[in-house]
Amino acid sequence: QNAVSEQLIAGLSLLLGQHRSAIRSSTEWKITYGLLRATIAHPAASKQTLELLATLINDESLPVDAVEGLVMVLNDIAALAGAAVEKKRTPHHNPTRSPLIERGCTAVDLLFKCCKFVPRIAATPSGQAQGWNKYALPILISLSHQSVNPCRDVRHTAIVFFQRTLMGPQIMHGGGTEQIVVAFHQTVFPLIQDLLDPGVYAHDPLPGGMSETRLRASGLLCRGFLYYLDPLSSEPETLTTLWLDVLELVEQLMMADTRSQLYEAVPESLKNVLLVMQASGALLSPTNPEDRPEEVQRRWQLTLEKMDSFLPGFLTDVIPLRVQSEAEMAPAAEVNPAEGGANASTAPKAS
Repeated sequence: QNAVSEQLIAGLSLLLGQHRSAIRSSTEWKITYGLLRATIAHPAASKQTLELLATLINDESLPVDAVEGLVMVLNDIAALAGAAVEKKRTPHHNPTRSPLIERGCTAVDLLFKCCKFVPRIAATPSGQAQGWNKYALPILISLSHQSVNPCRDVRHTAIVFFQRTLMGPQIMHGGGTEQIVVAFHQTVFPLIQDLLDPGVYAHDPLPGGMSETRLRASGLLCRGFLYYLDPLSSEPETLTTLWLDVLELVEQLMMADTRSQLYEAVPESLKNVLLVMQASGALLSPTNPEDRPEEVQRRWQLTLEKMDSFLPGFLTDVIPLRVQSEAEMAPAAEVNPAEGGANASTAPKAS
């Protein structure tokens, strides 16, 4: 089998290196990647496969039809490392990483490098015709999936690159709020939900394992939301909906283990989010008379109700209520000094 795989990758290298113009259609690319996937379980052949994929990523003429399969093969190579760890049941970090784990980390690194061709493909007629979901979203989805890989080395590499990709200038190139919402619902939220799954947590329950990944993911959730706060603010109702989804997951993360570091870290991250939202005008406490936009009023009330269910009083501690009394609202000229008002001057007149 190894000999066949090595011959297969040698032939594919020749095809892609010298006769790539022969691969024209989406179907032909699928066949090519199907053959590449047949090589990834064999050490020598899979090393060559990674080298070939790296060459494709650097090819300035790579078409949009080639992206999805490329990402799929890299995802499968990374997944193999997790499967190997599961089989041996040694999820903890091993300083002498096996070649399989090394290849898994290399595959994740190449997934991150795929980002650089996104702006170029987005500008092509075929990229514009097929859309962001075809050439960019698969990269985000794969990095999200590998962020729960049973292999700690692959997982930690993936979540770092996932955050950089999500908050980088390339992957969301030219997108609007709809694209941001899709990215959160198909990559960020599923990552958090997977990490909350006891079965997933059991892949690496030791110190520095899934507990550390949960901590990193909670930070990613909050920082990612803040990164896109400005563009989301252009659609207030969309912002409110996404914010409530974020709060729901924040609560679940915090309550997943009340004895963990995460239980203490989540409120601090949440405090930062609230303060930034307040500074941007996205979340403001009530005033009298009311001067907030209607959606901001609604967002405050929904946030208050949600947060009081798991952090009572936290919201108003971070963003104090701004309701003024009638005396405070009254102009200074209306206060009668003879009545001993608080604003009356008691200093003697200069002679």
